[in-house]
Amino acid sequence: MNSLMKRILLGAIALTAMGAVTAQELTGYAGGLRVKETKENTFTGGVAYTHPVGDYLGFSLSYWNEGHPTDHHRDGVAGQVWVRSGYNEPGWNFGAGAGQYYYFDTTELHSKGSTKYTNDHGWAAIYSLQATYHYENSRWYNQVQLNHISPSSGKDSTTLLVLGVGYQFSGVKGDKLHLEGPSTDEAITLMAGQGITNSLDSERATIAALEYRRAIGRYVDWTVTAINEGSTAQSKRNGVASQLWLIRSVSPKVEIGAGAGFYFNAKVPDADGQRSHKAGLISIATRYHLTRRVVGEVTWNRVVSDYHRDADLFLMGLGYSF
Repeated sequence: MNSLMKRILLGAIALTAMGAVTAQELTGYAGGLRVKETKENTFTGGVAYTHPVGDYLGFSLSYWNEGHPTDHHRDGVAGQVWVRSGYNEPGWNFGAGAGQYYYFDTTELHSKGSTKYTNDHGWAAIYSLQATYHYENSRWYNQVQLNHISPSSGKDSTTLLVLGVGYQFSGVKGDKLHLEGPSTDEAITLMAGQGITNSLDSERATIAALEYRRAIGRYVDWTVTAINEGSTAQSKRNGVASQLWLIRSVSPKVEIGAGAGFYFNAKVPDADGQRSHKAGLISIATRYHLTRRVVGEVTWNRVVSDYHRDADLFLMGLGYSF
């Protein structure tokens, strides 16, 4: 996890340095995927946040789900640099991007023993081409994008063709505009939701969390979160996570953010072999300031374990900001 944390933090610092630029883009995608080695087709989808820098350069953070080809359930997060033909003009513009993709792959082992699957993690190169159509007098746009993901560890390469619908947020600086003093932002948020074990059966459990969040800069938050992942044999893990977040305002009331950090487990789920009390936690969140003091939050979290008990934690809750 040390290498992952360093790369994510470097990306966060780079995006934070661009705070003076106002434009931001959020795009949702759906489409099809082709596995090169097995010549198999499946579905795919994703979401991306893109930050233009001038007219011809951009940076993006994205999440991609690579569907369910035989024996694999793979998804991951990517950071890319983009070169584009133009920006924010009606009609078509084109772009090419390249970067790194950190994947999570639940792989069936076809084993006769008790261990039926494994959670593999690793890095892959990701290369992309896109064509975007901006509508006149509108912040909405449509996009066609082609991604090629090429792991370096012997994993299958994939090609994704997706259609996207996006919205361009303009007119805000991106910092915590809802605050009079960004450096004093603190919040306590109680959340509940569902946890899904990254296994072949995707076992589910009711989960809960209590988050303390503090702004340590205009674009950076720090959180400490107590998490209870439920009581099933697959999910009975609880502990405390500490994360750093890159936070961007897309309107005076709405923030989006990406966080990464460490998750220290007091209790761990049943698993064959060694069970570690340390894991990683990667998160994406949306926060909506209902009032000056009350904030709603929706969060997706990926627990990254080293003993094949990765999990998705979907949480929703209300917090008090002070």
